[in-house]
Amino acid sequence: MLSEKIRRDYYEVLGVSRDADLKTIKKAFRNLARKYHPDMKPDDPNAEEKFKEVAEAFEVLSDNDKRATYDRFGHEGLSGTPFRDFSGISFDDLFGGFGIFDDLFSAFGGGSRARTSRPRARRGQDVRLNLEISFDEAMKGLKKKIKVPNWAQCPTCHGMKVKEGKSLKNCDTCQGTGEIRRIQRSAFGQIVNISTCPTCHGEGKSLPKGAECNTCNGIGKVKQFRNVNAEIPAGVDSGMRVVIQGEGRPGELGGPSGDLYLVVSVEEHPFFHRNGSDILIEYPISFIDAILGTKVEVPTIDGKETIKIDPGTEHGKIITLRNKGAPYPNSSQKGDMHIGIIVKFPKKLNKTSKKVLYELEKLIDKDYVFEDNDELLKTLSSLK
Repeated sequence: MLSEKIRRDYYEVLGVSRDADLKTIKKAFRNLARKYHPDMKPDDPNAEEKFKEVAEAFEVLSDNDKRATYDRFGHEGLSGTPFRDFSGISFDDLFGGFGIFDDLFSAFGGGSRARTSRPRARRGQDVRLNLEISFDEAMKGLKKKIKVPNWAQCPTCHGMKVKEGKSLKNCDTCQGTGEIRRIQRSAFGQIVNISTCPTCHGEGKSLPKGAECNTCNGIGKVKQFRNVNAEIPAGVDSGMRVVIQGEGRPGELGGPSGDLYLVVSVEEHPFFHRNGSDILIEYPISFIDAILGTKVEVPTIDGKETIKIDPGTEHGKIITLRNKGAPYPNSSQKGDMHIGIIVKFPKKLNKTSKKVLYELEKLIDKDYVFEDNDELLKTLSSLK
């Protein structure tokens, strides 16, 4: 039984009235067990304890003798009563097509019932591949054939896993039956569970040491490749995943195939830089163009674009071109392009160039240097 610290009234736990019939109790337990089973709430550390509480309440209230004892004497009346351990039962075992939930109800009459946990259809594994593309391909999108590793039956052993002249032996765990039979005895009666052998996975055979096929190493399958048509949308960036449904590993026993995940890696561009869907570029101009102003052609992902450099443009100014950035994947929208102006100065001047600049210095009023700081300009003027 649960500890005294967290034990509550069983009727309150299931949310039923004290005169609830068996059908109502069954329905309440099924709903709450689905809600609190640890398989359904893997991130909830309290789920298992809640599930145990619900299971214990159900076990008592669904049994006429235990319920009568509980109604008369409460929890103390059930002291020492053995309770079924639900903690190791998976959600599929409890509620699957051959789940013991139905077995528990059939056991109320004191009989026993065998159930077979047949192998269920299983979805194939997902496949993850890294895909490296160029910056231009990322901007424009592309269609590409991708070689995807797959498995085929071994041509040497034809899937039997063993060398020629060798054979598989009966599984030591299930003795060749492919099944494990367990008998559970509880307050509900005797239940015989037949589950798939965890060692041979229902095959009933195991591979003797040293008998492995040399071609497939005892797997029975060999790796091969197939071509898959992949469509990469424009605007993808490094780290993004493109999912191609149904192109992963094939399923088993009629189950669906897994998916193919392409993890994109975009090569760096010589001068374009990305910030999400925005494109950044540094563009150098001469100090003469910065002073006088000009028009220049700058590269964009869609071709050349003419921009205006205003007179007096300072080093580091950002000019933004709207909707000239990278596309948003699977969207008609685009980011912006930001152009950082880099003002370049000559490192060496000949005599003629120096003479011209000295003459220019005499013609220009230097007060423009301090026009954004009036107090400093006044102080400097008073010192002349």
